[in-house]
Amino acid sequence: MELKNTPFPVLLGLAHRLAERKFMQIIDQLKLDLTFDQFMVLMPIWKKEGINQQQVVEGCGKDKTSVTRIITTLENKNLLVRIKDSTDGRLNNIHLTKKGKKIIDKVNPVMQETRKYIKKNINEDDFNIARSVMIQLIEGLDSKNG
Repeated sequence: MELKNTPFPVLLGLAHRLAERKFMQIIDQLKLDLTFDQFMVLMPIWKKEGINQQQVVEGCGKDKTSVTRIITTLENKNLLVRIKDSTDGRLNNIHLTKKGKKIIDKVNPVMQETRKYIKKNINEDDFNIARSVMIQLIEGLDSKNG
């Protein structure tokens, strides 16, 4: 596939889809009932147990409506639970269940393998530059930043 003259937004989408496809191939081999988006929602909860839904939104980069739907799905799969915040009843704090923690323990090595696969033809310096440029793009495009 000739990518040299491909528009940048198309390249971004293609890179995302290919990385997601690789991740899902590995998830399918493990026979886990988990989508890429569900994993993206689980990760911030795993990193900081008991965070609220807004913090999950910020941690996974998805919109509120999608996160709410995914959290409900994950709750129905018994991978997490919502518990009312003791100081602010409007907020739900989200916790992984034992089953959710077991899934994360299985998926984490998959994510590491996927990251290695993504980076296999890129030296560390170039990867860090690309990451830095992506952060600058996101910050420049993020409506919250102006």
